[in-house]
Amino acid sequence: MGFMGCGKSKFGRRLAIQAEMDFLDTDSEITRRAGMSISEIFARKGEAEFREMEAKILSELPRIERDTIVALGGGAVCREGVMDMLNAAGQAIYLKCSPEKLVARMSEKGRAKRPKIAGMNDAELMAYIEKTLPGREKYYKEAKVVLDCDKIADEAIVGALLKLIKAK
Repeated sequence: MGFMGCGKSKFGRRLAIQAEMDFLDTDSEITRRAGMSISEIFARKGEAEFREMEAKILSELPRIERDTIVALGGGAVCREGVMDMLNAAGQAIYLKCSPEKLVARMSEKGRAKRPKIAGMNDAELMAYIEKTLPGREKYYKEAKVVLDCDKIADEAIVGALLKLIKAK
């Protein structure tokens, strides 16, 4: 888990391949089930409906029978009890990134896919992250493991994650 742009999907997918596990991206699963993009869901049904879809998928996680790497949307864990459920079901890992690193990672194309930041320039995105991250981080920090991605090269993140999940 982590704030949007931290690499949950990218690194999670690579980790699943190396660990020979299944991979589930909750945002991709929502779009598959809804038959529309996240931006379309926000526009047509609103954020509340998106969060309900997300909550349904989260409620199904403890019933997954195979070892699975799960990439959660940045706001998925920001409800009471979700982190407790995730930590009980497996090994929750927070991919911690500084606001500067998050801004650097999110291209205009990547931002366009995220309804809350679509069209923002770097300064606007930085302000949004600095405003939003502290409220979310109180949940993120409840993860069993925190990987500080500012202190490790992107090329080494999957290897570090692999060591973490094998150590459990």
